[in-house]
Amino acid sequence: MSIADEPSASRNFMLKTKFKFLRKHWKQLLWDALKTTVAGFGLVITFSDALLNVLPDGTKLHTLLDRLVHMPFDHPATLLIILGVLMLVGLVVNWPNTKAIYKDSQSDIRVIVECSDLFEQDGLRVIHCVDTFDTALGSIISPRSVHGAFLALCKKSGFDIDGAIDTALRFTEPEVIDSELPGRAARYSLGTMCPVTIGEDDYCMVSFTHLTKDGNISITRKEYTEFLMTMWRNLATPTLRHDTLNVAVMGNRFVDLPAEFSTEQKIDLMIQTFFAAAREKACCRTLRICVHESNMTEVDFPHYNIIIDHLAKRPTI
Repeated sequence: MSIADEPSASRNFMLKTKFKFLRKHWKQLLWDALKTTVAGFGLVITFSDALLNVLPDGTKLHTLLDRLVHMPFDHPATLLIILGVLMLVGLVVNWPNTKAIYKDSQSDIRVIVECSDLFEQDGLRVIHCVDTFDTALGSIISPRSVHGAFLALCKKSGFDIDGAIDTALRFTEPEVIDSELPGRAARYSLGTMCPVTIGEDDYCMVSFTHLTKDGNISITRKEYTEFLMTMWRNLATPTLRHDTLNVAVMGNRFVDLPAEFSTEQKIDLMIQTFFAAAREKACCRTLRICVHESNMTEVDFPHYNIIIDHLAKRPTI
């Protein structure tokens, strides 16, 4: 699927996200554009002066260049037009980039890292959940989480998510039954899959974090890596495999993960483990990693084509 084929809802979301970014960071954007304008104008004047010193006096080229250099200072309106054009160039150069696309030449697998809404995408949407697949929105599951947003969607559409979970997991053995947990007692191993279809939309709930007895969630960095490898392998099974797979950046609010484990490092690890698992069996042709708008400034989108290429060629984790 090319960029032109993407749903208009996704493109609209990206535009809304950029304008939200501008409302919050317009001063910084203008400052960056102004710096670009001043630097560009200074560079042109410096280069022109240097060229004038090299060219012989009296030549047509010297005379023409001398007029062009002094024209902005002799005519204020011309100066304003030039500065305005340079300011527009500065805004274009510093305009927020919210998407990176990489295509692996050997496997034909495409990876997209973009600021987008997971629920607006085509293909299979992965919903990372607590290991009990709880549905108590608000009391146990935060409405701000991907899990919580999915439960809110189920509630809004009148979908029986509890029944769907029970049906999907009826042949899956729980890791342990813990009656002291605040919600569902059955705890499943990390990476357990629970496919759910709502209308024509396919979702896959996957156990990602441990639910503790006090209602908190936890996961270590080692478990994070092991979970990712398990998830990619499980998603490669014939019943779950889709051409397009959509995953949100996982674990941005967990106190168990080190503070220096940044959003970009999480994305890097997701991509690295994805390609490591794809060497055995790919779970999709297109992987889309959806970055939440609140984390947009933490990701260097323009450089991700190079980063993904480097990660794709790493032999091991």
